[in-house]
Amino acid sequence: MNAAGQPMENIDDHRIFKRNDREPDPGGEYVLYWMQTSHRFQYNYALEYAVSRANELDKPLLIYEELRCDYPWASDRIHAFYLEGMAGHKDIAEQEEINWLPVVEEEGGESRGILDGLFDKACCLISDEYPVYFIRDRNNMLAGELDIAFVTVDSNGLIPLGLTEKAPYNAYFFRKIMQRHFVECFTSPPKEHPLDELEKRSPLNWTRRQKEIRQESLDRIANPTGFIATLDIDHDVAPIGLEGTRRAAVGQLDRFARHSLKRYDDKRNDPDANATSGLSPWLHFGKISEYEVVKEVLEHQPEQWDLNNITFNGGSTGGFFNGDPNVDSFLDEVITWREVGFHFAHHEPEYDQYESLPGWALETLEKHRDDPRDYIYELEELAQSQTHDELWNAAQTQLREEGVMHNYLRMLWGKNVMQWTPNPEIALAYLIELNNRYAIDGRDPNSYSGIFWCFGRFDRAWQERPIFGKTRYMTSKSARRKLKLDRFLEQYGHRD
Repeated sequence: MNAAGQPMENIDDHRIFKRNDREPDPGGEYVLYWMQTSHRFQYNYALEYAVSRANELDKPLLIYEELRCDYPWASDRIHAFYLEGMAGHKDIAEQEEINWLPVVEEEGGESRGILDGLFDKACCLISDEYPVYFIRDRNNMLAGELDIAFVTVDSNGLIPLGLTEKAPYNAYFFRKIMQRHFVECFTSPPKEHPLDELEKRSPLNWTRRQKEIRQESLDRIANPTGFIATLDIDHDVAPIGLEGTRRAAVGQLDRFARHSLKRYDDKRNDPDANATSGLSPWLHFGKISEYEVVKEVLEHQPEQWDLNNITFNGGSTGGFFNGDPNVDSFLDEVITWREVGFHFAHHEPEYDQYESLPGWALETLEKHRDDPRDYIYELEELAQSQTHDELWNAAQTQLREEGVMHNYLRMLWGKNVMQWTPNPEIALAYLIELNNRYAIDGRDPNSYSGIFWCFGRFDRAWQERPIFGKTRYMTSKSARRKLKLDRFLEQYGHRD
């Protein structure tokens, strides 16, 4: 029985999406796993599924991982982080004798010719289910084009995307689903080392072109700085001080669990307290699984706590995990609030469009569309922190220079842009652009959740005000009343 007293089910079935009606070709040379978003060899449901298919078909497994140079918002920042992760995969592939083919493009379109050749000899294609960005569109396109069986597997979070039947309209609705299924989801974990079960490890016979591009790609991975400088991407968005490896992700989780978790409930909204997990960059790039995060944090519950303490409470934020309030609070953030955006986007193709806002929000924003604004800023003025608001400028400076922004300030950041642009559609477009250009964890369902929350998604109607209408009201002045922010402003404010 689960937390709601319902029979347990095979939860993994809700992670697997058959993209076409073809069966695997037993005459193919290998099972192909295209690692698009879950960039890890550990705790990866999609890789686990690919290994099982390879074993069933008695075929070797080929893992393909690429870095295009023509993706939306391509920059030095994203490229550097991504290439660091690929360098870690090179070491693992060599140690484990895994057929891993990296393709790092120098010019747009290089990878397509390689992929077509791989598809021709594959039994089937396994890849990652992901509900946003160009990856969603690419999966949809491949489903109609491929002549081989194509399956995508959801490794994004703890609650499988297939478990919801429609887009959740608020966190309360999704939290009820999470609470009903948490136990069976948590107790159906991905395997720590799925490659350990791979039976056939024979090396593949690469074509001459595959050998060439593999070596070229390995050289580019080994010299990322020099290579990135040659590309036609945004060089103004510079690399940051975070390492894009799994090792760095695991280290960050360990530091958070040992030092900051115990202050999370009281201090998570205070940028000066540094009490947040800081894991979103690695979660975004799939360097660490959400299961690992939840498992590690649950180990910090009181000694006598176990899963039997969990009680379904109808979607309320408190009284479900029934343990340390810091642990309970963090788990609600990382499961409910992170995953609600994934499930919304999975069911809503227009997840990034203004029209996808709830009806009440569209109505109230339309009513206040022509309300006078005290300030109007252009996109690049915002990008360069050139507003009258010291706190907003500091938050944007942190985002521009370090690729991250504290969660509380991100909400304030978005709410202010609503006041400083001619209409809500322009505000939304500016926020998406700024976030996806600078945030290392941008282009993510969780990012779209945060931005659209400012306009009413996953929220409710509040007291009506100019410009905001009935959407939630936040200002820098109110933030300064709640929080001192002295350390934050000292570090990021007053830039010339």
